[in-house]
Amino acid sequence: MTTRMPAALLALTLLGLFLVPVPARAEDQKLKVQVEVVLVSQKGTEVDPPELKKMKETFQKQNFNFTSFKRLSQQTLELGNKEPTEVKLPNGVNASLRLLRMQGDTATLRVEVPQLSAMDVELGREGSVYQRAGKHVGGELILVLSKPSGK
Repeated sequence: MTTRMPAALLALTLLGLFLVPVPARAEDQKLKVQVEVVLVSQKGTEVDPPELKKMKETFQKQNFNFTSFKRLSQQTLELGNKEPTEVKLPNGVNASLRLLRMQGDTATLRVEVPQLSAMDVELGREGSVYQRAGKHVGGELILVLSKPSGK
């Protein structure tokens, strides 16, 4: 008695290819990220709180002409690689953040701001990532992403 092999499987076998089961979903990964929403503008010279002075200096080195930096919100979020986490912005838009992968001390995040941008950014153990998040009351909203202190 001979058994018949389906044509597709026969073709793969003849080509030297083998079918290997692939897990349906990648392993759950989580990462805590500090998310600040900062309003930058050319109205005044306010830097509130003073910790934003470093951000102002970074922007000046990049020739961004903002003179006022004001933190509107700050929160620590736990991002996962399954579902995006939303951040409500004061301009009525919801930005979404999702962990794509972890490699050593570097995390790759997907940052999406509707009608503006969708970018993959790398976040290391130190430093911050700045992402434009739209216009608001005569200035620009900037998402500041960093790893929380001591994490």
